[in-house]
Amino acid sequence: MMGMDADLNMEDLIQDEDVLISITQRGFVKRTPVAAYRVQARGGKGLIGMGRREEDQLEHLFAAGSLNTILFFSDRGKVYAEKAYNIPELDRTAKGTSLMNVLPLMPDENITAALPVHSFEDAEYLTMITRKGRIKRVEVNVFENVRPSGLIAINLDDDDSLGWVKLTEGEQDLIIVSEQGKGIRFSEEDVRPMGRSAAGVNAIRLDDWDRVAGADVVLPGDDLLVITEKGYGKRTPLDEYRRQNRYGQGVRAMVLSPERTGKIVSARVVTAGDEVTCISANGIILRTSTDVISQQGRSTQGVRVMDLRAGDTVASVAVIREGHLSQVNGDENGAAEEPKESETNQTV
Repeated sequence: MMGMDADLNMEDLIQDEDVLISITQRGFVKRTPVAAYRVQARGGKGLIGMGRREEDQLEHLFAAGSLNTILFFSDRGKVYAEKAYNIPELDRTAKGTSLMNVLPLMPDENITAALPVHSFEDAEYLTMITRKGRIKRVEVNVFENVRPSGLIAINLDDDDSLGWVKLTEGEQDLIIVSEQGKGIRFSEEDVRPMGRSAAGVNAIRLDDWDRVAGADVVLPGDDLLVITEKGYGKRTPLDEYRRQNRYGQGVRAMVLSPERTGKIVSARVVTAGDEVTCISANGIILRTSTDVISQQGRSTQGVRVMDLRAGDTVASVAVIREGHLSQVNGDENGAAEEPKESETNQTV
């Protein structure tokens, strides 16, 4: 009888509920029941503007089921897995627990993307993009049995790092923007699925001195938000980027000048109601709705989004998809929709 009890599956005792997983810029993670947000969200302050310590900004926020596996990807090209219910549950105002306590990270290893996987049966893909413009697409189920110590998700050159990981459906377009203002849009079908240890293929033709500043999945009707190191930015309709073949030169995404704008530090697909947080090297923080950032064409310089003192630059940009998350926070209209994960774009 004792043996039967020992076989009891831990997961049978876990209540399957919707939770929000949040990760801050300084690497603190926590799990919060969505219900906790529903109650407080009535005041109209919005889901994001609650209980956040100003000195540590939210960088990733996504909904998951408590039984989901969360895949964490690091800049070193490794992937770690943890069940959502194993991430400590804390209230909205709590700081969270260090990722170092949850995952066996190296001291200088950073998590650049985190994704909830509902089922490994679905033939969806994980698409990875590196700073030097490599891209790799892997079937999700390849990561079904990630060891606690982590696995290599992509083989990287010594001077490259993994910057972005996106869940793709198989027939979506991707958009990649470089620091020097090149942008390319192509179909994920241009990237054949590969095994776990592969190094990927070239996504965009870059000059030696250029690097990828942002990569995202194209969503119909949405805009590309571009932010530069000197605080300039704009939203450009994704329709202005026609589909090309992978590993092309791309098209101009923004007119840059070294004195006025500096290089691009972030490029993200945004929808109405999303919130952007920019943090400067000196710790100045700007939080605003992406709706107030001017919509302009590709061949423009953008507008000043963030006022910076002389010598200060934009160090990281996080987009929280509040346009999607607002449907989780107890609004009467419609069912909750899963938000898209958000990531940081730190200057290298």
